[in-house]
Amino acid sequence: MLEKILPITAIVAATAFAGSKPYSGAELYSRDTWMYGKFEARMCMGAASGTVSSMFLYHNDSYLGGNEPWVEVDIEVLGKDPNKFQSNIISGFGPGDGMPDRKAYSEQLHDMSPAVNQAYHTYAIEWTPDYVSWQIDGKEVRRTRAGELNKDGRDQVADLRQREQGLRFNLWASEDPGWTGPWNEANLPVYQYINWVKIYEYKPGQGDNGTDFKLSWQDDFDIFDSGFWSAGDWTFDGNRVDLTDQNVVVKDGTLILSLTKKGAEGFHGTVPADTEQPVVTPENPTNPTEQPSGPNVDPSVNPENPNGIAKARSARVNNASKASYNARGEKLGKQNTPHGGFFKQFVK
Repeated sequence: MLEKILPITAIVAATAFAGSKPYSGAELYSRDTWMYGKFEARMCMGAASGTVSSMFLYHNDSYLGGNEPWVEVDIEVLGKDPNKFQSNIISGFGPGDGMPDRKAYSEQLHDMSPAVNQAYHTYAIEWTPDYVSWQIDGKEVRRTRAGELNKDGRDQVADLRQREQGLRFNLWASEDPGWTGPWNEANLPVYQYINWVKIYEYKPGQGDNGTDFKLSWQDDFDIFDSGFWSAGDWTFDGNRVDLTDQNVVVKDGTLILSLTKKGAEGFHGTVPADTEQPVVTPENPTNPTEQPSGPNVDPSVNPENPNGIAKARSARVNNASKASYNARGEKLGKQNTPHGGFFKQFVK
């Protein structure tokens, strides 16, 4: 749940107040936006009391408030309980132009097993004109339909039709202990691991295997694709951390978001292997590509792309997948550590 977030055009302005907090978090966001689709990610989430680890859809100008619609669909792990995640739609209008905050919410909690920070799970959001669906490991856990009213009497699925949304992931710390639990910096660092991301176009009646969704893009994070992704460099109300691209790193075929003390940014650990079995979905009834792909698994990759699916992945040759990359797409190592100390550490 975001109270204020800034798009690419406002990054310069954001630096005026980013950098003053004692902790550093991370946000990954797509440069593209979509009107409807299915958004899927394989993740081991971060969870410690006081933290939020998320995957969400978001209209980039929601933060403007006033008469600009707030459009957002959330998957959030609240650090006080890693055995659950929270689904949510946020719609309405934020404060601005002399108008009060008029946002509407519809939070629900869902049980998770194993705990979100103890295993990888496949998280998915389906967004259509008629419904929003949240799915875990191929099973639907919530569906909100057009015409259903939330506690404030809003048809939030209809609200979402007003704007396109981008895909985002972030890891931060809330100042509200009632929501996420009491803060304890001794729990740092905290990490969110993203094994892969898939994006499906909404194609009613023309999707994969008889569905309404057609796989159009996949990222296995062999590199950081700076043409598709960018990293946040700002903060927002109610957040005790500054978001920084120093805490977005690709290593061993996994993108890692880090939550750290200021001055200790980056990732220097071992990426946990994804040992879960492939998840069968209507779009992928056999899912041959969804095999475990952690550091101990190195499947061969066919560079051909007969299905026309755009993939941000490279052939795994000479252990190329063992390299590490920052959020600028630069390979990290002693030989090319950025000058000026901006990236204070690199992954060995």
